[in-house]
Parts: sequence; structure tokens; C-alpha cells
Amino acid sequence: MDKWRFLSETGDVGYYLAVTEVLLRSVENERSLNTVRVFQCNPNAVIIGIQHDPSYILNIQALREMRFNIGRRLTGGPPLLFTDKQFAIQFFVFDERPSKDEMRRKLINSFLRALEEQGIKAYFEEPYKLLYNKKMLGYVDTMRLNHSLCLTFYINVENDDEYKKRIFSGLNYIPSIFSFTTNIKNELGEFSRTSLVEGVKSQLKKEFDINFTTSALTPYENLLLKSHIEKHTMSEWIYGYRNVRSFLSGNVKSVTINTKEGYLTVIASSNRGLIMNIYITGDFYIYPPEALNALETSLQFAPTDDKYIQDCIERYIKVGKVKLYGIDTNDLVEGIKRAVIQ
Repeated sequence: MDKWRFLSETGDVGYYLAVTEVLLRSVENERSLNTVRVFQCNPNAVIIGIQHDPSYILNIQALREMRFNIGRRLTGGPPLLFTDKQFAIQFFVFDERPSKDEMRRKLINSFLRALEEQGIKAYFEEPYKLLYNKKMLGYVDTMRLNHSLCLTFYINVENDDEYKKRIFSGLNYIPSIFSFTTNIKNELGEFSRTSLVEGVKSQLKKEFDINFTTSALTPYENLLLKSHIEKHTMSEWIYGYRNVRSFLSGNVKSVTINTKEGYLTVIASSNRGLIMNIYITGDFYIYPPEALNALETSLQFAPTDDKYIQDCIERYIKVGKVKLYGIDTNDLVEGIKRAVIQ
């Protein structure tokens, strides 16, 4: 019978994201056991996606007044609140056949069965929605590194509308993911986090024929941790990585269009019939996450020609086997054309 490790931690968002990356790499290198990690964030935080510029989508002043931290995860999707109203359950597993997606599906089903034991008959909708009665109960984040899989469930336990109102106030931006959330206490009245966690462990034991051991990070993981904490607490990583103002200049145009999940914004600068720089953000998820930066790079210095832009995007999506969620190819083409063609 195999053993999996169980971790239960509380800490700030920088530590949380750093350990997440460390555990993903440790499992990939077969230097640790498969791991289940429960995490409570303190102090409160907002976790932005890899594609976001925080100064564009968040009320930074309100966050400072509320003493919120900001973290940047390595995946796409909308910004997430990670406060005293939520907690996370993470799974770090070695996946021998990642292309089949069987391991991910088994973990999701195990989690859904554990929720059902608590009286919540939830269901999962690709790529990230954990739904109950057609309302968002939680967010499911998927991150892969070769044969290593990290699956994170962010669970809404209590109402956090007051946080959301202040964080997104005055920005003309409310992520669509937040417009239909519910929470466990609203649906059940009473809730025991311990009971849900034990239920998850029980379902995993049945599914994978395992036992759990409680142990700390290994020496190898602690060795990796220092540099990852430095990365996830650096202002250059949090604020500068996708800072639109740092590279857009000259003839700049911003276009926002409505999509089935919310919105898509394209900000671009052009000169003499060429796209000089381009920045794409919004309520969407692109897999693999690095495909967004690669797409922007491929469009830099491209002609501001209607047909060229369409052919470039369609070819990039097809050849790169890029998956789009929340937007489609037509949304991208329309947004980019409107931003760069005068």
C-alpha cells in the first residue's frame, strides 16, 4: 500500500505560492511522496493570474487599506480572493499518463464525492468551475510540469461580497467569476472544514489504495524554497511581470469586448503599419499558460493587416495546440484587429 503525505498549513500568500511551486517540482523529480495540502491564507490576499497587470484590474489603494497582499500564480484565469472566507485543498501527484487526464479526473471525482457526503452535490465544469445549483462554489486550478500534476480547489466558505466591492471599486471591472458565487455556509448553514478534509482523505484511500503520513517538507524541498519565496515576494514578479505601462508607448489604443465569460481587453501600440507592442487580458484561460506571452511576442512587429492578423492567430492556435476557455479565436481576432487597425 502506497503512502501519501498530508500537510496542513497557514501562512501568507508568498509562502503559499512558493511551496506550491516547490512541491510540483519535487513530485516531478520523484523527490517526495504524492501530497495533499490544506492551506489557510493569513493575511488576506488576492491571487492574480499569469496574464494580469494588478494595477489595471485591482484597486491597489483599497488593498493597502485592507492590509491585503497580492500574489501571482503561474496559471491563467481570473483573479481569486484568498481570505479568511476561503481555504485551499491541493493535490500534488505524479501522473504517468498526463495526456489521458485520468489522474486529474479521479482527483476531481474524489473531491466531489467528499462534498456530497457533506450535503453538497456539486459538479465540475471545465476548465475551472466548481458549481452548485449553477452558482460558483469554488475554483479549480490545474498546473502541470511534465509528469507532475498540481490540482488546487479554492473553496468559498463564507460570503465575501464586502471584500469584492472594495477591491474592484472604481475600476469598471468586475470579473464575471465573482458575479455568481455562493458559499458552503450559505448552502448548508453549518460547516466543518475538518470533516470535509477527512472526507477527502477517505475518498482518496478508497480510490488509490493508500495511507497517509504527516511529515514536513524534505531537506530537498527546503533547499528549493528559499529562492521560490524570494521570487513570489519580489515586486518585480508581482507588479512588473505584466505591467502594461512598462512597454506600451506612442500610438496606444485600448479595446474591450464582451465575451461569453465576461470580457477581453487588448491594449496595443502601433507605428507605421506595424504592431509595436500588445497586451491581452480578461476573463479567460489559455492552456498552456505560457502561450499567452508567446502569442503576444509573435504579433510584435507584425503588420496591422486584417487578413494577416486573422491568419497569424488561427495558425498559432492550431499549430501550438492551444486551448482557449472563456474566449474563442473569433474574440481574439476581433479584439486585436480593433486595437491595432486604425
